[in-house]
Amino acid sequence: MNKDNSKPHYLNHRNRLRNRFLKHGIDGLQNYEIIELFLTFVIPHKDVKEPAKEIITKFGSVKGFFDAEEIELMKIKFFKEKAITLRRFIKEIALLYQRQLAEEIPLTRSREELIKYCIEKLGYQEEEEFWMFSLDSKYSIIKENLISKGLIDKAPVYPRKIIEQAVQQKAFAILLVHNHPNGNLKASEQDITITKAINIPARVLNIKLYDHIIVSGNNYLSFKDEGLL
Repeated sequence: MNKDNSKPHYLNHRNRLRNRFLKHGIDGLQNYEIIELFLTFVIPHKDVKEPAKEIITKFGSVKGFFDAEEIELMKIKFFKEKAITLRRFIKEIALLYQRQLAEEIPLTRSREELIKYCIEKLGYQEEEEFWMFSLDSKYSIIKENLISKGLIDKAPVYPRKIIEQAVQQKAFAILLVHNHPNGNLKASEQDITITKAINIPARVLNIKLYDHIIVSGNNYLSFKDEGLL
């Protein structure tokens, strides 16, 4: 028997998938093929085409796959601890890349990258989170600070805590970011009140409030753009 014919049929298929990706990039693959290629790295000895198709059918898209709850993914055949770990690792790397990219370039020259990072970080969180970024004099990120994490529509925010952290980190300016899980991008009265309560003592201490950005899904609202700062 020919040695190649003795190999499982999916091995050649995997090689073709990888070669197509290397030649054409991610756009050269269908959605289920992207998941299939992902699974080949953690499931080396199984045909994973059908589980990949099941994932796309169940979660709708590659994004849906990366947003899905781990407990739901583990119901898929062959999708166990190694696949969960790799998926989480890829998500964390992508977030780290966007953060470091934002850190490398001053915000005054990388606003688009910053907003993209904020959306990826918070846009699809199920609970509301409030973050403060400390910035240096070139408007590059010094440090990210999780101020609070709340329920679906409420995260308690304490202006004093924000100012104290900004002073400790020797921030020249600060950027406020939080998400609205309900999809409504409109700044609430509470959002506006909190922003003012932070801006006043910040100005007294010569710390500039660069902006306050609200994200929801892949959309955002800028207090600066809306004339709220």
